[in-house]
This record gives sequence, C-alpha cells and structure tokens, in this order.
Amino acid sequence: MEARFGNIVFSSKFDSGNLARVEKVEKGSHSPPTNAAPSGSALSGSNLTPDYEFNVWTQPDCSGTEHENGNRSWFHFSVRGAASGKILKINVMNMNNQRKLYSQGMAPLVRTLPGKNRWERIRDRPTAEIVDNQFILSFSHRLLEARGATTYFSFCFPFSYSECQEMMQQFDKSYPNAAQLIPISAPDSVYYHRELLCHSLDGNRVDLITVTNCNGMQEEREPRLPKLFPDINTPRPHRFSSKRVFFLSSRVHPGETPSSFVFNGFLNFILRRDDPRAHALRNMFLFKLIPMLNPDGVVRGHYRTDSRGVNLNRQYLNPSPELHPSIYAAKALLLYHHTHNRLHNTQSSTHCNSPTHMQTPPLTTKPDNQHPSPPFTSLEVSLNQRNADNDTSPALTEVLMVMEENAWVTTEMGKGDHNSSSSSSETVAPVSVEVTVPEVEEQESIPPQEGGVAYYVDLHGHASKRGCFMYGNNLPEESQQVENMLYPRLIAVNSAHFDFLGCNFSEKNMYARDKRDGQSKEGSGRVAIHKATGLLHSYTLECNYNTGKTMNTIPPACHDNGRATPPPPSSFPPKYTPEIFEQVGRAVAISALDMAECNPWPRLVLSEHNCLMNLRAWILKHVRNTKGLNTHIHAHPPPRTHHNGSKASPPKSFNSCLSGSASENTLSRIRCNSHSSSSQTPSPKMHSSPSFTFGCPPSRTHTQHNGTHTSGRGVNKTLGPVRDPKPQERRRPPHHRSILRPPSNSHTPSHPPLSPPSSSSSSSSSSVCAAASVSMTGLYSLQSPSLSTLLPSLQALPRPGLLSKLSPLLLQGLTPNTNTPAGPTRDSS
Repeated sequence: MEARFGNIVFSSKFDSGNLARVEKVEKGSHSPPTNAAPSGSALSGSNLTPDYEFNVWTQPDCSGTEHENGNRSWFHFSVRGAASGKILKINVMNMNNQRKLYSQGMAPLVRTLPGKNRWERIRDRPTAEIVDNQFILSFSHRLLEARGATTYFSFCFPFSYSECQEMMQQFDKSYPNAAQLIPISAPDSVYYHRELLCHSLDGNRVDLITVTNCNGMQEEREPRLPKLFPDINTPRPHRFSSKRVFFLSSRVHPGETPSSFVFNGFLNFILRRDDPRAHALRNMFLFKLIPMLNPDGVVRGHYRTDSRGVNLNRQYLNPSPELHPSIYAAKALLLYHHTHNRLHNTQSSTHCNSPTHMQTPPLTTKPDNQHPSPPFTSLEVSLNQRNADNDTSPALTEVLMVMEENAWVTTEMGKGDHNSSSSSSETVAPVSVEVTVPEVEEQESIPPQEGGVAYYVDLHGHASKRGCFMYGNNLPEESQQVENMLYPRLIAVNSAHFDFLGCNFSEKNMYARDKRDGQSKEGSGRVAIHKATGLLHSYTLECNYNTGKTMNTIPPACHDNGRATPPPPSSFPPKYTPEIFEQVGRAVAISALDMAECNPWPRLVLSEHNCLMNLRAWILKHVRNTKGLNTHIHAHPPPRTHHNGSKASPPKSFNSCLSGSASENTLSRIRCNSHSSSSQTPSPKMHSSPSFTFGCPPSRTHTQHNGTHTSGRGVNKTLGPVRDPKPQERRRPPHHRSILRPPSNSHTPSHPPLSPPSSSSSSSSSSVCAAASVSMTGLYSLQSPSLSTLLPSLQALPRPGLLSKLSPLLLQGLTPNTNTPAGPTRDSS
C-alpha cells in the first residue's frame, strides 16, 4: 500500500509491511474525538502541537479476501518526504484492544534510514483510548535532521522473511565445508546443514537447520519423508542415531517477532566454536531448527494467521500436507526422530534405512496413557476446516492420502533409492496419515525417557502477561511433573529475565479455548506433540513484547576464568531489546546441559541450591505445597455435570502439581508457599538417582499466605506438603505444631516414619549435598494428609472453639479421648 500527501509518502510495500489506509488530519480538527474514554495511559512527552498529523488503519489478516479475520495488532510502514526536524503524530485507528500492553509502558518502534539504523522505542509515551468501542493508539516522533531519510514505524522489533533468509545465507558461507564432512572427520567439527523442508502455500521456503558435531556420524543419511524435502539436489543430512533431538521452532504466529530473536540467540550460541558449552551441546544433541513456520504470514504482515486465515498453532493434532504444510512437516519430522533416534534402539545400523523399518507413527497417534480429549466444537471445526470445502472434502482427502501413500511406498520400494544423491544412501520413509481409516498395525510404544526427541520448544511472543516464561504440560505422575518443571527452573538460573513463577503447567492450560476463535490449545504444538509421543519436555516459550515483572539474581559461573557472561546487576526490569531476547535463547540452550549435569561453566553450583539434586528437592516441595494448598481449599469438590452429553474439559482448579500463574492471587500464593522466588525444570537423571536429599539448609523462612498459622517441619515426613519451619518452631513439642505437619508427629500416628527424627536442631550447619536421604520410591509415594488425620492436631491448638466450627459428620469419627478440646500448654523448658 502507498499513499501520497504532497511530498509525504506512506508505504508498506515491503516484506512484513502492514498499512491499509491513511488520511491527513487538518489543523484545527480533532482526531481522535474529544469524547474518547482514556485507557489509563498518558503521553509523557511534550505537549507541542505536531507539524503533521495522520490517521492510519492497519490491515487485518487476509484483508480483502474471504479469509479476513479480526487480527489487527501488527503495523509496519514507512514515511518519507516530510521536512526534517518536524514533529509527526500518528493515530492508529483500528488496532486490537491492547490497553494492558500499552498501560505497562509499551511504545512503538522507530528507525531512520540513513541515520539511525537500529530500531528504538518512541521516546514520548504514547496515548491509548477507546472511541466507540475501538482502541486507538496515538504517538508522536520528531523526525531526524537528515534530508531524504525514510522513517519506519513498527508494532515491535521487526524480523522479516528476507532478513531470515539473509541470516541463513551468512551461515551457509560460514560453514562452506560442512557438506564435505564424513564419519572419519574430526569428532568435534561443527556439523551445519540447511535444507528445504517444504514450501508454504505461497511458495516461500520453510527451512530446516541441522546442527551437531561429527561424533557418532554414520554413513547413512536421513530418508526423504513423503511430501517433504522437495529439493532432490540437496542431500539429506547424515544420521546420528546415538544422539537425541532438540527441536526448536518459531514464528508460527508471524507478528510475534520476539520469538525470532530468541531463536537467533539459541542458534548463534550452539554454533560457537570457542565455547566449551556449545561443544558439549553439539556432542550431546542433534539440533533440528525451523526458523519460520509461517513465512507467508510474515511476508504479508499478518499478526497471527497464515495466508488462509488459519491459526497454524491449533493444527498439530491432524495437520494436512496440502493445507498446513509446515505443521505437517514439523510433526512428521518429530515422529520420525522419536522412533529412529530413540535410546536403547535394538535395530542394527544396516537395517535402519530399509523402507520396511522406517514406518513413522501416524500423525494422529496418541499414547495409550492419554486421557480422551474433549470433542471439537462446531465453531472450532468451522474455523479449522472452513476453507477446505472450497478445495475438496477434508475426510475424503485424508482417505485418499493414505491410499496414495501406500501405493507410492510400494512403487518406491520396487524402484529402489531413486532420489538419493550419488554420495549418500538416502531412502524414502513412509508416513501414514489417517483420520477415518483404522491403523493397519499397532505402533510400538516407546517409553517417554527413551524417545528420540529430548526437547520440543516452540517460541512465541506475548502481549498481556509480562516477562519471559513457559507453558508446560500437566503430567500424571509426580516424578514426571518434577522433571517437567526442572528445565524451566534451570532457565531461570541462567537468565535474569526468565520468570519461573510466571510459568503455567496446569491441565486447564492444555485444553483452554482461545477467546478470539474458540479453538482449543490441545491443537498446539506443545500439547499435541506430548500426546503423540509422551514427550516430557514439551514447551511453549513466551516473551512479552515490552518488559518483565521481576529480574532474577543470577549467580556467577564456575570454572570459566571470567569468560561467561557476568551476572547482570539487580535492577528494575528493563525494556526488552533483541539482545535480551537473544540472551533468553542462550539460556534455553545452556539449561539443557545443566539438566544432564554436563555444563562446563555451571551457575547452579553457586546458586542457593548448589546442585541438581537439591533443586529437584525444591521443586518437589513446590509441587507438594501447591497440591496441599489445593487439597485443603478443595477437599470435596462437587462432581461436574454436563447437560449436553459432551466430555468434560479438564478442571479449572490447579489440581495437578502446579497450576501456574493464572492470576496475580495465584502467583502470590505460590510465592508464599514455595519459599523461593525461582522454579525448576526436569532432569534426565531423576529415574536413575538412588536417593533424594533433604539436607539442604533452608535459605529463608516461609510464612503462609493467609497469616493464620505457620508451617512446621519434621525430619521424619511421611505425608503432606513439605514445609520448612521457623527456627523457634523447631524447639516446640509436636503438639504445638501446625495442622499441616505430618501425622507422624500427631497424637495418633497412622504411618511409620521413613527415617528417625533428627536429634539436633543444627541441621543448617550440615553439608549442602550430604545429608540423610530417603529412597526415590519412598518420596514419590508420599500423599497429602486427610482432614480426619489432621483433626487431632487441631485439638492441641490453644483455640478450643475451633472444632465447633467443623462439620459434625467429621467429628463423629474421633475417638473418645479426642472429643474434649485440649487446653493451651506451655513448653516445659
């Protein structure tokens, strides 16, 4: 789009540009109208009258087509021809309601060419207001004193499809000899491989980058999966069957540009030649990276959807190679590596590339241990497949696809390796995609810890919730949930800007429906990949466009001789920049080393937890405390009834380990009960750890959120949430302790202790990683105490009237000697 007003020209005719309409505001007129309702943010700059004022409108996604939708947050346009040094005011008239984002200090981005090449935030704080139920953003900028300059404005730091292609071309030049690497090459040589995964609907490239080292390289190459890797002149990368896959993707939502900077920080770090941490990562993992899942939306200047108005991050349950090619490709790739890079693979290398051994699980396969999913609503079905009717019947397409692939595989097996390069041994692996056709044979079940994919991380931007945080899945077993949360917690150890307490691991967040289009998050990559493979470490990483809530205190690194980035000084959370997003990306990579305890420059050693075992113990307490809080708040939840006969979506309460920060109240409760400002992530060592240490001295005291009582701790814990005591409580006899203490300290113990009570209260002087330990099985068998078990503890409290408030039905189960309230007692010492 291009609009001219005398010498002033507005334009969005470039990659990722977005501008629909422009009109000039004549002097003396009011725009926006004066009867606007302010949103709470005010302009903090000068009140000088602008020299130029224009109203602009952004283009909604798929504007002017049958697929047009209501996403109107992204804008990106240029202005040239205005007199230098003048004040230009812009009113964006039709944005989506982003009051929360701009009330937190968000400002548009600006740069001038030639002049200031770097993107910077507008200096004067913009104003935001609601006029006739329409959100209007206004901002002013003084043009640079440079003749012939072009000024660009954008919603957030742009990173276009062209910039991404240029970046990868630079990497291609940096690693020109990567294609000549063979299994006998130096094991620590950087293996970099870029290939065309598929084409988008508009014909843009969807690239796949493979990074590792030559350790474990095989002569065989990865196969060409059906409908993927169309460039037969580029050979597939060599196989590394001994390495598990770390999968990273970004820009499935094109307007969420922070994800590209996190991706770039991650990629640049793992390619470092002089950093031992990057060496260790390449030696451990096979990295599969997709820099742009939705290049069409990026090029077109969309905010959330592709060229057909589809939210691609809701299509992972049943992606179509024709309608959602990049999502189909990503899932097919993950399922292939889940099977063929698995640990303890018994297949011999000579048969791994045989077509009869390359069956990849269907893209709709779910592990047996998954719960049935809520049915799709009519709105969701309509939004997901609303355009398919114009092409063909969706169900018929899938059936024909299966039949065509079966015949195609038979033909290819007869032809042999027709598409393979002369210097490689490539094959074509069939991937069966089915919806209505039953599976021909039952797929082999692979335990989650043995799957060939170690991590799946999909990168996003976030408008409302401040900070950088993760969405994780809710896992049924406590040990799995601890491992699930351990990885994000380690990211918080390595990044000052990652907010663990902002993470959400609730079951509700796995099935919640979007307010925009009603589609369920079950179709997101994070949830669908977990359901298809059982992967423990499946995450969505979200980064706010503007800033965070807090900054972590980052410990210095060990053994680095000052080479690692020094911890940033404690300060108020800054405005986010591409450099900050890139640092978060580096932390995502480094934390995978901490998970395996292979980090040559660890920060964890000098943190409050000192070692991974203690960090696991902290997370277990975090999980138990949250479960205990939920148990006492919702002791007897009423059964949920459904009048429409459909299956229930998961409960809204956080009944599984950690519900995340669904609200500020939830956050404050978690902070008070978790006794720490950071959180944790899972470690692959969990299942092999013979013991679990509780010997770490508490770093600070815990106070319950409601202030009614403090929680005590006994060394011989057998039940209930794990709490640390206040020092004075250690000297009290058991009957003075909180009702949340283990029943083993009560008047009527019902379970034997796991270990004898501590004979001294000076446990804080013990070694951090050397103390009494209990078996892992014993730890994870602990259960929260029932209310009837805790009733005797209530008798010992100096509040005789407390029991009268309890239900008579609960009091009927008490023994005669507990029906008489006990009076207050004093310490004999």
